[in-house]
Amino acid sequence: MIDLVSERVGGTVLACNDEFFAEASNLISFDSPVARDEYTDRGKWMDGWETRRRREPGHDWCVLSLGIPGRIRRVTVDTSHFTGNYPEEFSIEGAGEGVVEEANWVELIPRSRLQGDTVAVFDVPDERRVELVRLNIFPDGGVARLRIEGDPIPGMQLVCPEGAVDLAGAAVGGEVVDASDLHYSHPANCLRPGPSAGMWDGWETRRRRDEGHDWVAVRLGLPGVVETLIVDTSHFKGNSPGWVSAELSADEEGGWRRVVDRAAVTADRVNRIDVSDSSTAGLLRLSIHPDGGIARLRVLGHVEPAAAMRRRLEYLNAMFDVPAVSFFTTVCASTAWVDAMVTSRPFPDAATVHARAGVVFDGLGEADWLEAFAAHPRIGERGDAVANREQAGTASASRETIRELIEVNRAYEEKFGFTYIVYATGKTADEMLDMARERLGNPRGVEVAQAAEEQRKITSTRLRRMLCQEVA
Repeated sequence: MIDLVSERVGGTVLACNDEFFAEASNLISFDSPVARDEYTDRGKWMDGWETRRRREPGHDWCVLSLGIPGRIRRVTVDTSHFTGNYPEEFSIEGAGEGVVEEANWVELIPRSRLQGDTVAVFDVPDERRVELVRLNIFPDGGVARLRIEGDPIPGMQLVCPEGAVDLAGAAVGGEVVDASDLHYSHPANCLRPGPSAGMWDGWETRRRRDEGHDWVAVRLGLPGVVETLIVDTSHFKGNSPGWVSAELSADEEGGWRRVVDRAAVTADRVNRIDVSDSSTAGLLRLSIHPDGGIARLRVLGHVEPAAAMRRRLEYLNAMFDVPAVSFFTTVCASTAWVDAMVTSRPFPDAATVHARAGVVFDGLGEADWLEAFAAHPRIGERGDAVANREQAGTASASRETIRELIEVNRAYEEKFGFTYIVYATGKTADEMLDMARERLGNPRGVEVAQAAEEQRKITSTRLRRMLCQEVA
């Protein structure tokens, strides 16, 4: 498991009510806590987060953002060197997507006892995807380190973006499964997000005195077709490898196939190496010749569609209710439809998601449809990113066509009392204009049913996109 809140993966302190003696940012320092016999103008120097002595009711707290959102499995509360100034108790709360002020906190670890100068480990049974955590200490005191370990559950931008994605990154669940040498540092450092902070923040092997070479095997967090390897040797100036080679495998049962044969790499530089291989890979073995160090390894490629869909389904099932409402509202803004879909989780597969979506939609009435219609921008007007992509056909429309769309939208709303809804994906502005004019001749009851059918198609397509599935 990876520490999801460590400063090394982008974890940050968002807010705390007090840090009088020692800053809360120390909580997520990667380094082990140390003791110093030093004093500042506020008291003894402490390597951790320490609040002042509380003289009123209440307790102290700190809110942190996970650098890698995911399912939390284990929490470690380290009170090293806090002997007479540690909290008596603590609790942990979690929240999904959102800002601190609007977070809906859920208890992950109930109020539990702590001891001074100890490392306490607590299991977390909750299966939901967490982005924010709140550490509560009762009533006050100091904590040296907070470790929050778990499994990454990546968002859509990391699973099915427009272009290539890092298939091996820690943020998508990439992990080192074996390596020839861990003498100076662990190769898992190479998979961390962001640039390397120094030579110590990479993988470095001892000097070889034989004819062999070093290597690391990585399980891709997202199986897919590998197109490019980024071998970053930043900070390694006199100790980078001379060459690298690479092999891929479909899984643990399959054999290795060579895709890069001794490509030269330059010291202290981001080296880009093209890969010509069209087969889906689940494992990568990078060999460095003969030894040395690399700062970061990126395995760029396109995710295998079924794998992307599985990760998105995992994301959907693991969301807290509030972000799940936001997810489904993007698909269809009917409150009744959204509530039914949220409470139907978990879904065993994508087919069940689509089947349930259809059944719920069939049970909606006119008021529900009108609520969904109202969330759409008028055809020809700018909306959110989802609507703009669907209405891409209006982007190149002439001024005259846009003017006519404005007029037909007004006439349509005056007659029917709701926004003109059409399945816009793949249609030109002129096609949508002609359809609107034709539908203006419908009786209201017929047009409500027609608009509902268009909404059904929009809902189905949006749901497929949100699950990283192909759209016809």
